[in-house]
Amino acid sequence: MGGWHLIARSPPPVHIRPARPRDLAACSRVCHRALRDLSRRQGLPPPRFRPRDLLPFLRHALATDPKGFYVAVSRGKVVCYAITILREKTHFLAQFFALPGTQSRGIGRQVLTRAFEAPRPPRGATRCLVASLDLRAQSLYLKFGMSPRTIMYYLSGKPRAVPQGDELELRQVGPTGRVSPRARDLAARFDRVLREARRDVDHRFWFSSSKGTRCFEARLRGQTVGYILVRGNGVIGPGGVRDPRLSEPLMSAAIAKARDLGLKKVLVWVPGLNEGALRAAFAAGLKVEFLTVWMSSRDLGVLASYIPSGGVLF
Repeated sequence: MGGWHLIARSPPPVHIRPARPRDLAACSRVCHRALRDLSRRQGLPPPRFRPRDLLPFLRHALATDPKGFYVAVSRGKVVCYAITILREKTHFLAQFFALPGTQSRGIGRQVLTRAFEAPRPPRGATRCLVASLDLRAQSLYLKFGMSPRTIMYYLSGKPRAVPQGDELELRQVGPTGRVSPRARDLAARFDRVLREARRDVDHRFWFSSSKGTRCFEARLRGQTVGYILVRGNGVIGPGGVRDPRLSEPLMSAAIAKARDLGLKKVLVWVPGLNEGALRAAFAAGLKVEFLTVWMSSRDLGVLASYIPSGGVLF
């Protein structure tokens, strides 16, 4: 008797290699499609950015951390990529995305392994990331030694006027739109405590990628107690103070400064541990847009006093 016999087709071969400049547009599309799929599965609105909006960061990552930027290619097409950013002994997973049809096939784990191992981080380096709530991704990050430490809140909105105390003052350091040596040194003074790394190249990126960005020194009774960036696109951060009790006045002052500069909308990422910054953001009328999770291989820095730059450089 004759009959039909189904022959299972093996998946096409996948080649994993370092990223190249011509891969960046494809990576931006992979990210956009992956986030649209994640939003659909979680019942959330689709992402409101365009793939080309990611290109400045992707170029920055390839220029500063080429050994941490890997892609998986199948049939000549980028289907997955991962970017790790190594600053001193902090090894941050900035982006990790795969096309929906290629997920759960083990490709992501191979790409992630290369992105973490190829830069040869120093002994004792801390792995960390701002992670989505996707269950498959969470499982993989746990296998790479990173555990949840706190919720991350992304807040935005038109800021309303809030009464300001007279004690904490923000003074601009350096020119608008260009990071000065003094601003870099000021940021490094606090980043090394709050974030455990100096990040001069990243501060140059934040200034160059958003016109009108300013760095402010936070002063209290004649002493420098912190710093904060107010970026031209409305994003507040990175920045922070060493004393968590000053987190609320710092955030309030930064939001007030954004209003004074004519920024119609403010966006900020706040660790759940930074209760003061959250209180100030809510008082100014900002609302939570979505949640993510800060994961790391150990407790890192002082998140109760820190305001991140966002999800891709923290």
